[in-house]
Amino acid sequence: MKKTFLTYITLLGGLLFSCQDLNLEPKGILGEPELFGNEYGVKKYFAGIYNYLPIEDFLYYGTNSDNAYRPNNYWEAGKFSQGNMSGEFFNTWVGVDNDGFAYWPYDRIRDVNTFIENFPTYRDNYTDADFNKLMGEAHFLRAFFYFGLAKRYGGIPIIKEVQNPLAGAETLNVSRSTEYDTWKFIYEDLKYAVDNMTESSESGRANKYVAAALLSRTMLYAGSIAKYSQYLGFESEAATQAGLAGMDPAQANEFFQYCVDAGKVVEAGPYSLYTRGYPDKATNFANLFLDPASSESIFIKDYDMTSPGNNRLRHSYDALMSPQPDMSSFVGAESYPPLDFMELYEMPAYTNPDGTPIRFDSRGDIRNGMEPRMRGTMYFDGDELRGKTFSIQKGIYRSYNGLAADAQGGSNGAPINSGGNRILGGRGWTTEINGATYNITGAHGHFDDQGGENNGWGAAFVRKYINPDMATSDVREYRSDQHWVVFRLGEIYLNTAEALYELGNRDEAFDYIEKIRDRAGAQLVRPAIDVITTNRGTINNANYPYAVEKSLQFIRDERARELYGENHWWWDLRRWRTADQVLNQFRHRVLSCYYVADEGKYIYLDEDNRYNRSWTASKQCYYEPIPWGEIGKNGNLLPQNPLY
Repeated sequence: MKKTFLTYITLLGGLLFSCQDLNLEPKGILGEPELFGNEYGVKKYFAGIYNYLPIEDFLYYGTNSDNAYRPNNYWEAGKFSQGNMSGEFFNTWVGVDNDGFAYWPYDRIRDVNTFIENFPTYRDNYTDADFNKLMGEAHFLRAFFYFGLAKRYGGIPIIKEVQNPLAGAETLNVSRSTEYDTWKFIYEDLKYAVDNMTESSESGRANKYVAAALLSRTMLYAGSIAKYSQYLGFESEAATQAGLAGMDPAQANEFFQYCVDAGKVVEAGPYSLYTRGYPDKATNFANLFLDPASSESIFIKDYDMTSPGNNRLRHSYDALMSPQPDMSSFVGAESYPPLDFMELYEMPAYTNPDGTPIRFDSRGDIRNGMEPRMRGTMYFDGDELRGKTFSIQKGIYRSYNGLAADAQGGSNGAPINSGGNRILGGRGWTTEINGATYNITGAHGHFDDQGGENNGWGAAFVRKYINPDMATSDVREYRSDQHWVVFRLGEIYLNTAEALYELGNRDEAFDYIEKIRDRAGAQLVRPAIDVITTNRGTINNANYPYAVEKSLQFIRDERARELYGENHWWWDLRRWRTADQVLNQFRHRVLSCYYVADEGKYIYLDEDNRYNRSWTASKQCYYEPIPWGEIGKNGNLLPQNPLY
């Protein structure tokens, strides 16, 4: 199944409606009868459309102004990923890009509209079930593109028919629909897809449950945007007054209910939370993203190492997430989990109640008592990968007599770090203390003499999506082919839980959270429905523009724990309308390990990132500007979005 559908994507170029000039039909060109008249041809036609879906996966290049979904230098997508762009990962390459990249896929929407408009001509070639299934799939594809637009721009032009390029401006220059009507159109397309598609499909193609999963995600977005956009202060903006950027908060529950209903459809399907790796819940969670037969995966985007080069059916994730030379043969690790995200999970204390650092007998003891899901998401000292053991340390203290706070976030100016008491070093450096020789950093630690590439920024490396079965010699650019999980049951449970909570069904919401936390190996915390409100977020102690119950914040944090590194966090901050506060001079903290020589023990300290790098989002991030080039062609796209 996998290679079959990928082959269609690889071979599609040059087979469609290109070069049909004059009245001659070139040989080897497939026209509409060949493509729409049989299911084999439709499959080939759809393959090219699937290849352009706005799926933010291994190749997503968050700041590529030309094409973030199909970048040219796509091995670099790892270090310029959405996780790095938004602060979910820490590296030294890129911060938040508020301006987007002018995503405007109306050429692809035209391809889908062409099918929807012309496919009925060939209805006699199909059974009713097959005809309805393919029409449903087309509506799913169209909704996916519109979702990519709506979450960036709010209200956008809704074009359902194939436009005649020779028509007048009054026909071609379609105005933007309201944001409400845009999200409602996405709902209607996906509801059509759910009602008409079958329950099964081959890998890489949608079925009714995939359409329901997209419906679950999109309607949660819409509900959140409707509820929380009122706090942005955009009331005087022309686009807001026209209904193009923002919705009436009273419309939020309509969309939240659609989200819940869609989740129930998915739950009726053949999916279950992944438990094949039990009783090792850490390995089980890691394998969830690697097992092509995972019971949890609803829709995956396949990659294939056997495909020809330069077709973007390979990626470089392993090469850019693993340290070189032990576990990568390319440039080495580019991204690391910040302490800000680590501490969302259940992890051992590293500071005593009196403020002194806890002493550990070995670096790897930090894993003891750690939430299994956290260990399945991140590699720590003592973990193994590709025949090597992680050895992660920042430096050595000759002695450490004082509070953890005395280190002042790792500042060189802290008295305890001065006078040669703290020893930092480069790769392979050693030092002698009282006649004994010590490696300062470990093989995968923080190298003070090197820059951002392949340097251990903290106490962990990313494990999620890493393929441990690759030989290190094969871990290079364009050598990875593990699939990307576009939709999985865990996300749908979280979507449903949040929507239920927003609708006031709070006990039922936490039924879903308990399922997630049980599989994670976490404590089955079921917080009281907190009537005390707060406007403080967990990360960066963000000051939200509205009060939020602590139990709702728990659900939001559960998303961050479960979906870490899956490119949801940035969009969650945007739909909650909290990005400009959470990412307000957000400076990552790192967990750093030191050896205390006079005690023969290890300590972990909460430190600032080495470059004092900050991530900042402004209120402009909530609505990206309608591309000015498109406004130049169609003045009806005005007014422009807020703050532009």
